[in-house]
Amino acid sequence: MRAIVLALSCLALGLAPAEAATKMRVMYTAVSGYSSAYIAKDQGFFEKRGLDVELILAPQGGAIVEGLVSGSAEIGTPTPTVFLQAVDSGLDTVAIAATNAFPEKSKSGVLARTEASIHSAQDLIGKKVGVPGINGLLDVVFRQWLAKKGVDTKKVTYVEASFPQMSDMLKSGTVDAVVAVDPFYARIIDQKTGYLVDNYTSVLPDGTIASVYAATGKWASEHADAVKSFQGALAEAAAFSKNDVHAAAVRESIARYTKLPVAVVASLPI
Repeated sequence: MRAIVLALSCLALGLAPAEAATKMRVMYTAVSGYSSAYIAKDQGFFEKRGLDVELILAPQGGAIVEGLVSGSAEIGTPTPTVFLQAVDSGLDTVAIAATNAFPEKSKSGVLARTEASIHSAQDLIGKKVGVPGINGLLDVVFRQWLAKKGVDTKKVTYVEASFPQMSDMLKSGTVDAVVAVDPFYARIIDQKTGYLVDNYTSVLPDGTIASVYAATGKWASEHADAVKSFQGALAEAAAFSKNDVHAAAVRESIARYTKLPVAVVASLPI
């Protein structure tokens, strides 16, 4: 009995209760631009900073700000156009980190259905084009590209299409073309459901941010330490990805969270 009491006393004196990890749900869309978050999750960079992060795949970019405001997620990944529209509408949203910037090593472009005779912006007049979110960055940039090519943007029909659905939508003829980025650009080319018409992102100035990690201002101010830890984990993940030794691990994470075959992701530049 004395031994048990002594052991319990030592535990009471020597061990403080472990501090609970800060739980956060991060809502994202399935593109490689968020690979730092994927890597930070898989390599334990979030965990070692006391963060319990759950990555939630959104059906499309438009659902992300709604998820933040409704409390379905603590952090989301809206494109700058969607984020700025939310701020302009009076929603309490703040950016806490950036993702990738243009120009990129990965590919993007307007991909037309294999059977379509679309070879220029003018050929898209009267056609249906799948975009990953109305008023999202790629939708806005695509319309700017059309305008620069002399096309009345109102003469094109825009259909919301999540990245994973784009190849099937081209194959079925639901849309005539899509606005795609890697890794789904590579998948469409690999499956021969579409071909490149032009790279619409060429109209973007160098340094344009593709997306931001955002939260509500209230949550960010109440969890300032967690925000710093989140930023630190992303920075460590970015540094991890730049080491060629880790290329296989990086691609595995991208494949896991975009839900694409490893063989498709294997051909992508990091």
